[in-house]
Amino acid sequence: MHDQRSDAVMAAGVRGLATYVPPGRLSVDEWRRHWPGVGGPGGVRSVSVAGYDEDIVTMGVEAVDAVLASTDAAIDDIDFLVVATCSSPYAEHSVATEVARAVGLPRSAALVDLAGSALGGVAALAAATDAVNSGRARNALVVASERRRGSLGTAVEALGSGSVAMLVSNNGSVAIDGTASWRHGVPTRWRPDGDGGLHHYDDTRYEVNGQVVPAISAVLGQLEVEAPFFSAFGPLDAKAVTTVARAVGAKGELGSTEVATLGDLGSAAPLFALAGCLSPWPPAGERGVCAAVEPGSGALAVALTVHTSTPVVARRPEPVAVGYVEYLQRSGVLTGPTPPEPIVPYAATPGAARDDVDGGLAGARCEACGSMFVPPRRVCLDCGGDRFTIEQAPRSGTVVTFNVQHVVAVHPEPAPVAVGVVRLTGEGGQRGGQVSAMFCDSDLGSLSVGAAVEMVYRRIGVDDGLVKYGWKARVATFDDNGPGGVHP
Repeated sequence: MHDQRSDAVMAAGVRGLATYVPPGRLSVDEWRRHWPGVGGPGGVRSVSVAGYDEDIVTMGVEAVDAVLASTDAAIDDIDFLVVATCSSPYAEHSVATEVARAVGLPRSAALVDLAGSALGGVAALAAATDAVNSGRARNALVVASERRRGSLGTAVEALGSGSVAMLVSNNGSVAIDGTASWRHGVPTRWRPDGDGGLHHYDDTRYEVNGQVVPAISAVLGQLEVEAPFFSAFGPLDAKAVTTVARAVGAKGELGSTEVATLGDLGSAAPLFALAGCLSPWPPAGERGVCAAVEPGSGALAVALTVHTSTPVVARRPEPVAVGYVEYLQRSGVLTGPTPPEPIVPYAATPGAARDDVDGGLAGARCEACGSMFVPPRRVCLDCGGDRFTIEQAPRSGTVVTFNVQHVVAVHPEPAPVAVGVVRLTGEGGQRGGQVSAMFCDSDLGSLSVGAAVEMVYRRIGVDDGLVKYGWKARVATFDDNGPGGVHP
């Protein structure tokens, strides 16, 4: 046990927060239909399910894009990024690097990976706070992203997917006053090396009452916070959140109720809960605690004080029901016949060239006629010019043409899939200003020439175990500023 609380006023605080949840939803009733004798997660009605081409990197990019847009933060001013996850696509490779490439972070930015623990999201927030307070970073990004599943046929099989991003800066609207931790018990949840599913033993009553509640109570005592106005606990199911909040005497908000519809979000869960606590915002001066727990292993908490309000962005595409068989397919558990090695379409996928070391959606703009080409070319197809400047391309556009492929699927997505051409917003030229891309997360019936789309970062294949990422097009179906979007 240790207390890192300082009597000095800490300058670092949360400047913005955004969450992203993929559209897929697996209902607990559907899951129980296949495992009728197994108890499900308490209070959880459904879990969020990532798409075939989504993982913690692509979902993290969605959340980062949203938080940067809501705060008007310049990407060049971000000099620290920490990514937390229990479900990295790699045993050894930096996913923080992949996120940094996609959003165009400066190459000099410090990158940190926190993997393998549900405490990682809060630990990432504490690390970013320390970086800003020490002067090592001006602005720090925290990303916690998960795409997990448990062992088949167990109460912890159906786990949620989603991502949260936070911007930490000096004089943030929600000050981070201190951190504390507590070790307790014997591990009751773990994932063996090389095993894709989470294992567990002991029932949740023992985990909550015998381990989680004492750990959280001790953390609150170390932080000298009694009966905080708002308390964000995670990853806990809906019933456990209520039990813990009642036990520690929380007198206000109890965290995000989304756990009932999204499920256990691992390291991202406490930060999701914090977003629920801070929207709508408590009155200025109120204090609270954001605590992560890992049953049987420990708890980690940060104390916060609200100064002024800051937008909390919730990116929520329209939910789509997912059956249990499709859930297993998306999770990679049910694969069927071994498919041929996918052909990664580098030449036709924007931003996916083998020598694309900068990342982002980069284009080459002709100095003679102004046409932009994505990916960059050496000769302008509109005027024949050979002098270009490299810049970030627009992330939105309209459909120029498309076709639906019913026979040849792009692994792992099942047929049918749509591919087409998108004209980027604000771009002109006969041949320039357009990109070829596959469409994702889109009802094929909603595709039409002239439809508004946005370019999103997704998986496009695997080469010798190395996941390849690139840009696809998605019909714009939700608005961050609409209902459930930005909360002032």
